[in-house]
Amino acid sequence: MTSVLFYTDAPEYGGHEAMTVEAARCLCHDPKMTVSFVFYARNKKLRGELESIPRSSGNLTLMPLEFKPKSLQALRSLISWRKIRRLQTLMRQINPDVVVVSHGRIEGSSIGLLAAKRAGFRTISYLPMAHAVSTSGRPFAVWLREMINGYFYRLPDKFITISESARHMLQERGAAPNVAVVQNVVKIRPIAEPDRQRFREAHGIATDQYAVAIIGRIQFRQKGQDFALRAIDSFRHELRDYTFVFVGDGPDKKGLETMIASFNLSPKVNLVPWTPNTIEVYAGIDMLLIPSRFEGVPLVMLEAMAYKLPIVATNVDGMADFLPSSWLFPYGDSKALVDTMLRVRKSNNSALLESHRREVVNEFTTEKFSTDFSAAVCGKGEKPSLEVVDESQSKRLGES
Repeated sequence: MTSVLFYTDAPEYGGHEAMTVEAARCLCHDPKMTVSFVFYARNKKLRGELESIPRSSGNLTLMPLEFKPKSLQALRSLISWRKIRRLQTLMRQINPDVVVVSHGRIEGSSIGLLAAKRAGFRTISYLPMAHAVSTSGRPFAVWLREMINGYFYRLPDKFITISESARHMLQERGAAPNVAVVQNVVKIRPIAEPDRQRFREAHGIATDQYAVAIIGRIQFRQKGQDFALRAIDSFRHELRDYTFVFVGDGPDKKGLETMIASFNLSPKVNLVPWTPNTIEVYAGIDMLLIPSRFEGVPLVMLEAMAYKLPIVATNVDGMADFLPSSWLFPYGDSKALVDTMLRVRKSNNSALLESHRREVVNEFTTEKFSTDFSAAVCGKGEKPSLEVVDESQSKRLGES
């Protein structure tokens, strides 16, 4: 029997958290596995998804904790000795064969990573992206944060990531060389004919309007909704028969609402709360727009590919890996964003859309994800990390 402990203190529920739940679900289906899951207690969505995993086999244990990351969390983790000791005690009580630490960026869940290594367990980091601090974080003390992050990148015995571009990023960050790529899983439900009409009527989208959706957590620094809205405002004449739908919630939702009102874009832009039933969104739109500053491999992109929708996106990360260059534009270039939308709309994309659908349906399956993730977690004969972890070392980093 193999015992696996998942750890995440993420306060939100996004694509990577969904994939972590799917990984736990897949491992629970193996009668030779026992799975424990330590998570932030107030992440209600994550708790609900974990509780939905069938427990007939009795091999899943949920362990909520009252801890979530804060700003400069990697630095905080180095000096949170009491919390680390409590986590070490908890982990030793579980006594897993492997600890899988899930984090969207290396700073998140870093305290769990440090505790697992201190406790002496084989530790795997499940990390979808590894951007430099100057790209992914606020530019405060970049050199110090890069140094601290470099320490955490060297801790895991192994990484699981989601794309070749992410593997290269990890190598650039000085991560351990043992990196497995496990592509995300995409679950596709068929679209019913009334779905399109229902969505468009609910949001006042006329039949002759070309509907473009921006789907995801509303967080300007990463997702770029503010950049997209400024482009819409600057080129509203060229986009006169377009309607835009921003789908999601997040820390910058009120800021987005304020921008929509100040630009007088309410007739042209809809703000729709996040819904688990995104199938109606895909049914009701004509194009997906991803204006992000940085990403991993967005689930919304893969879902749109499966539903044969054209996608216009920034030329970075997973979007650059999967989409043709003619569908991409530089982040921050409003004119290029609009020109790309207009060009893609006018193009004959039928063959490319069908190719995208086949790729997702054949390559991003539950079966493949389950097989690959299980193999990555249960790999035999792997050399442990050479990084020696003790309190004195982490204290010196915290004081530097």
